[in-house]
Amino acid sequence: MANLYDGKMAAIYDAMYQTFVNYDDEYAFYNNLITENNASSVLEIGSGSGNLAKRFHKNNQNYIGLDYSEDMIAIAKERNKNGTFIKGDMRDFQLNETVDCILITGRSTSYLISNQDINKTFECLHKNLNNEGIIIFDFIDANRFIPFTKENPVITHEADYQDIHYIRESHWDTNMSLENFMLEWSAKYYALINGKKEMIENDFSTVRVFTRNEIELFLYLNHFEILQTIDRKTYAYDTYVIVAKKIKL
Repeated sequence: MANLYDGKMAAIYDAMYQTFVNYDDEYAFYNNLITENNASSVLEIGSGSGNLAKRFHKNNQNYIGLDYSEDMIAIAKERNKNGTFIKGDMRDFQLNETVDCILITGRSTSYLISNQDINKTFECLHKNLNNEGIIIFDFIDANRFIPFTKENPVITHEADYQDIHYIRESHWDTNMSLENFMLEWSAKYYALINGKKEMIENDFSTVRVFTRNEIELFLYLNHFEILQTIDRKTYAYDTYVIVAKKIKL
């Protein structure tokens, strides 16, 4: 699992994503799916700096956040004084009580590099869900994303937050020596300071993108029934969102 968004990167991530993502729309999207499936207790995996958590708490919902980064959790706790956040790994965690719904947000499935990672994650989700509980998660569509990266070798995102203009230049390389559909992602982060572009951080990770057939088979093998597949555009990449129900063993 990549050690993303620790230290200085956590604050940069939080600042940039305030303008990348409309969190009110993001909350409404996920909450509609939760409500449609009559779920009352929610675990969000990849809860990050607590932006969705803020909306769940505002509406007095039974919410827990789980993230791999202690620094992101620190920001989330500052933003949500009475919130519950757990440091954990989506491949291996145990809640005190099972929940009705588990979300994996922010394309966090991209950091499940191996088939073993994916199977362990779905197995872990299964055991932490109530009977007939649901999972909702997004993933980057390999069939569309890999050609996009070939045609766009450098992808630039810009954001203004608290009077600072941030720029992120991302580069994606398809590594044919690696298993599955994996890409090496590198990014340079800049801020415009006194009119000058100054580098503030570098980031690198290996990520995985998926085909729909892969995801469907992983879910079938791990005792989930797909209820809905949603083709959804995000601020950067075309994704699919899956809603799947736990099948009782």
